[in-house]
Amino acid sequence: MAFCTFCGTQVPDDIKFCTSCGKPMGITATIPTPAQQVRPQASPVYAQPQTAPPPQQAYTAQPYAAQPYTPAPDPNTLPPGSKYEPITTGGYIGIMLLMMLPIVNLILLLVWACGGCRKVNKTNFARAMLIIMLISAVLSGIIFLIFGSMFGSGLSDITDTLKSLE
Repeated sequence: MAFCTFCGTQVPDDIKFCTSCGKPMGITATIPTPAQQVRPQASPVYAQPQTAPPPQQAYTAQPYAAQPYTPAPDPNTLPPGSKYEPITTGGYIGIMLLMMLPIVNLILLLVWACGGCRKVNKTNFARAMLIIMLISAVLSGIIFLIFGSMFGSGLSDITDTLKSLE
């Protein structure tokens, strides 16, 4: 029996065309049957002898007296009454209410800015407020001079008119 070289089906030897795919059977090649196939000889497999793993020693931890855990003190905590302790919200509200009094605010700011208080925050706040008051006074003086020079002649005319009405 011959085999088709295109589809591999088995056909009789006297056939010119494959009965399965229809291709010409011009080249007759016989495919060896499984009994004719040559198998390579298997080389013997050598297994390494199995040895038992070495016995494991049981390790036990030696008991010891554990020290009780004491957490480290927080470096950011300040003792009460420290000069670096922050001012509370109520403290700032009280400071702002005192700043609304005209002469009292200037006296308190000078005392606090010169170190008359125990809180660093209050000293810095007083210095900042004095700087803001100084800048405001200078700007007010400049604006007064500018408007005074612009309307100076107009004011003298108004005063002359008022004197003539008397």
